[in-house]
Amino acid sequence: MTLYAEQLLERATQVLPASSDDFLLRGITAEATDRLVALKKADWRLRARYGSLEKLQQRIAVEGVTPDDHRLYTDYLEWGAIRHELSALVGLLEAF
Repeated sequence: MTLYAEQLLERATQVLPASSDDFLLRGITAEATDRLVALKKADWRLRARYGSLEKLQQRIAVEGVTPDDHRLYTDYLEWGAIRHELSALVGLLEAF
């Protein structure tokens, strides 16, 4: 933590009825929630386009990926990463 952040946190705990732990937990929760919303929107976008990750995977298996258009494979990788990060964020929030 930077010196400025430490000083600001100290001032905030003097003025507000919250501990430094409260500020830290609220900050983590707010950031995680914001990221969850962004990831869910991306998940919904891909779900609207392909139906499910499994359907996309099947489509790739049947159609393949052409050398000039990697969109299906890129979307498949993105969707897998989204699911992984969603799971990690939910685990983080459940740890509180």
